[in-house]
Amino acid sequence: AMVWANVRGPQSRQTVSAQSRFGVRNARLVRVLAAMEANLETPLSAQEIADIAGMSPRQTERLFSRYLATTPMGFYAHLRLERARSLLMQTELSVTEVAVACGYRSLSHFAKVYRATYGHAPRRMRAVA
Repeated sequence: AMVWANVRGPQSRQTVSAQSRFGVRNARLVRVLAAMEANLETPLSAQEIADIAGMSPRQTERLFSRYLATTPMGFYAHLRLERARSLLMQTELSVTEVAVACGYRSLSHFAKVYRATYGHAPRRMRAVA
């Protein structure tokens, strides 16, 4: 009897989730989105994102604009804030730990960006959750 094992690399699952989560089929964009999701704590630079896409930073911006109507860094910020919100609601991590886990070096910057996006301070998620 022949046994077939479907062995996938560690990024396979992320690629599938990125593809289904964002409804994107462009292979370069799916690869970049998976890399962004895997690098929330230590965010990639615009050049690193372009390198993963195999394009120039300007071409990468056009790719994001076409498929997601935003910039690579704007989308990355959205992913990081979405993850922060999820951690605040689902874990006991402190606001500082959440900020660090989502790639923010400054707690005040994290709180400011979070408040601008969600309309309230990150610590208020604890009272709501």
